[in-house]
Amino acid sequence: MSTARSKSELEWALRVYSVERRVYRRELEQYPTPTSLVAHMTWLGVLKGDIAGRTTADYGCGDGRIAIASLVAGASRAVCVELDEDMVRIGAQLAQRYYSLVYPRILFIVGDATRLEFRNTDTVVMNPPFGVLRRNRGLDVKFLVSALRTSSRVYSVHKYSEGFLRLLKDLAETAGFDLDYFEVIDFEIPMLYSRHRRRVHRFKAVFVILAKR
Repeated sequence: MSTARSKSELEWALRVYSVERRVYRRELEQYPTPTSLVAHMTWLGVLKGDIAGRTTADYGCGDGRIAIASLVAGASRAVCVELDEDMVRIGAQLAQRYYSLVYPRILFIVGDATRLEFRNTDTVVMNPPFGVLRRNRGLDVKFLVSALRTSSRVYSVHKYSEGFLRLLKDLAETAGFDLDYFEVIDFEIPMLYSRHRRRVHRFKAVFVILAKR
């Protein structure tokens, strides 16, 4: 697959992830990131010079769609970190089957992204668990702290709240980052678990870009 030349072309290249079905684990707060959002985040990174020729990483990568998007958009290599070994296996199979040209440049790692350390990552693009379950409270912030510690650019999605925005500004200031971009988005999660009562759950989320000073 050649390098995508536009956001629409990138989203089209990710269509595999819209039709493939897999089992998600509620305790890990797994859910699919819409390919339209993946393309939007990644292409904005292209426009800002944070993707092409860079080493990217996705923490809590699931099936690897964000990491694959960065490679299709011109990243030199991508690191995909996921705690769920079964999801990593699925992601690697999809990448090898449908994205054979970029597959040699993606590294899948089974591990806890909040504990791993990387030194050669330029840009993290991620949609971490929102941390809405009681046992996972604050988990998205832990992912964010890890990203700020290991890269110079962070693209991330979080559940919207005024409290989170205040915390985000404090974290960025402490880590020496500026809030470069901020966008409130409508996030949709399809009916995945037995506790879901609606076909689609919609809520406000925030997409942010943080840049090291």
